[in-house]
Amino acid sequence: MGIKYSVQAVTRNADGSLSLHSKYKRFLQAKCPDFAYTACLITPDITRLVMANWDSVANGTALGMKGIESPVVYFYENFYNDLFVEDPPLFRSSIIVQGKALINIVQSITHAVNSPQAIERVVDLAYRHNKYKVKMEYYNTLGKVLLTSLKRCSGGDAVWNPPLDLAWRTVYAYMLTAMTPIVYHGHTAPSTKDKEMAKSGRFIHTMTFRAPKAVQPMNAGGGGQCPVNFAPVSPTGGVLQCPVQPSHR
Repeated sequence: MGIKYSVQAVTRNADGSLSLHSKYKRFLQAKCPDFAYTACLITPDITRLVMANWDSVANGTALGMKGIESPVVYFYENFYNDLFVEDPPLFRSSIIVQGKALINIVQSITHAVNSPQAIERVVDLAYRHNKYKVKMEYYNTLGKVLLTSLKRCSGGDAVWNPPLDLAWRTVYAYMLTAMTPIVYHGHTAPSTKDKEMAKSGRFIHTMTFRAPKAVQPMNAGGGGQCPVNFAPVSPTGGVLQCPVQPSHR
């Protein structure tokens, strides 16, 4: 028994940034502390930095990719090696490989900075990852490993400066902000209505009600026992009566 109502879980603010309802914000902060931003705004500068950096890595023109014949394959190999070092159990679980998590995440990030349909793509990604049981805390590990691999493949400290690091962190946090309510609820087979609502940042909640406890009648107890466990002794030592007395009709 309960009442269903919708909640605006993800809000697109007037400046274009995304922010979370307090309930989901706490969840994100607990599970992904490295990427739990108050509000995520992808500026033109962030778009330029992320796209230029990824293009240099994927095309093999980055300083750290010189002489690499298959740049994207090399990048993914670096990522999985770094994941093994950072979190061996997660690496061995095969969840990340089966769900093609890294490929999906990178594609979602690059679309997020260059597409008006970014939220829609991220929503689809989150539901797909739910099927593979990708937990929220996994995304914190994946984000850290992604930045480590990108830094190495970009050319290390010679290229990876604070603005570039912040740009990637912001875009990743933007993606997680949009995904958080979906991962929180864990739905793997959403209805068409659920998906459409999620793409606008709204989610269904159910308010449940507990059945009232049964109240025992006055004569249910034995031997005139007080039904509310009233202490018969007052602070002054006198004897008090139970406040619940049977009616005499």
